Amino acid sequence: MKDNYFHINIGRQIGAGGLELARILGKKYGINVYDKELIYMAAKESGLDKGLFENADENNNLNLHNNFNFSSFASMTASVMGFNSISGGKLFKIQSDVILDLAAKESTIFIGRCADYILRDCPNCLNVFITADKNDRIARARKGGLFGKDTEKLSDEKISEMLDKGDRKRSDYYGSFSFKVWGAAESYDMCLNSSVLGMDRCVKIISDYIDEKLLRK
Repeated sequence: MKDNYFHINIGRQIGAGGLELARILGKKYGINVYDKELIYMAAKESGLDKGLFENADENNNLNLHNNFNFSSFASMTASVMGFNSISGGKLFKIQSDVILDLAAKESTIFIGRCADYILRDCPNCLNVFITADKNDRIARARKGGLFGKDTEKLSDEKISEMLDKGDRKRSDYYGSFSFKVWGAAESYDMCLNSSVLGMDRCVKIISDYIDEKLLRK
C-alpha cells in the first residue's frame, strides 16, 4: 500500500447524505467512490454468484418490500443452495481482499462495509461517520426514492420505521465484523451531523483534513 495513497472510509445513517458527500469528495479529488460496486467486484473476483454477496450485504434489506418477487427469490435460493458451504465470514473475507487490493493501487473513498476496520493498518486513512436529524433523513429518503419507486407515497412514520430497521442492519453488520460500535464516536476519527453543518461544511471539514494531514505526508 503506497504511502502517497489516501483513503476515506464513510459510515453513515441511512438518508444522512453519506453517498452524496462521498461523490462530491470523489469529484473534488479525482478518486473513485466504491459502494455497491464492491459487491460485483467481489463476485467477479471469487467466481461466486453476486446474489450471495447481495444477501450478505449491509444494505440487503433496503428495497426488499418493493423489489421482492419470485424470480429474485428463486435466483437467491439457487445461489445459496449452490454454495451452501460459503459462510458470511468467507464472503466478508473475499470482499475485504477486494478493498485491500483497491487501496493498494489507488486513493479511494469507501462507503460502509467495514472498510475502516479492513484498512485499520493503513496509516493514510480518515474514518468518518455521517449522521443527520430524522426529519432530514426522511425528506432525503422520499426525494431520492430510497425505498423504491413508491417511497413518496409512504407516510413519514413508515419511512422512519424503515430507516431505523436499515440502521439496525448496518449496526449489526458493522459490529459483527469490526467488533466496534456502529455510530459511536470512539469508532471513528470524525463524526459529522449533515443537518447541523450542511453538506458544504461537511465537505470543507473533510477536505481540510485531507489537504493538511493526508496530502502533506
